Amino acid sequence: MADTVFQRLEPYITIPKLDINKADSAAFDDLPGIGPYFAAKMVSYRQRLGGYSYKEQLMDIYNFDREKYNGLSDLITCSKPAKPFRLWTLGADSLRLHPYIKDWQTARSIVLFRENTPPEDRTVEALAANAILTEETARRLSRCYIE
Repeated sequence: MADTVFQRLEPYITIPKLDINKADSAAFDDLPGIGPYFAAKMVSYRQRLGGYSYKEQLMDIYNFDREKYNGLSDLITCSKPAKPFRLWTLGADSLRLHPYIKDWQTARSIVLFRENTPPEDRTVEALAANAILTEETARRLSRCYIE
């Protein structure tokens, strides 16, 4: 196509973005640089998170680096997860399954913190201040849709 024709048509060209909270593995597979392996990992990680809260969470997937993310970030969007992560109400056995909490000891510490802290003082930042979560984990978790 000639440049002049493209310039005239460009305002009418829209490429819909892929919502990473609604896409299936086939839709992920169609993205540049994503094959069946990463497509399956993207769906699996979304399930573990309870839904993506922000696009950059894709880089939490093993070997999903900044270069891969930059190659598709303008083609994706992230809607709000269907349900919030119930950080302040789930039991330790359920909390430990979240990728940012990972283990039973951390999950149990969150439950103990919550049982001994007034609701208005329960924050992700407070979990970091009390050495329950690392600063990095708290930063990631604070960006999630939680209740």
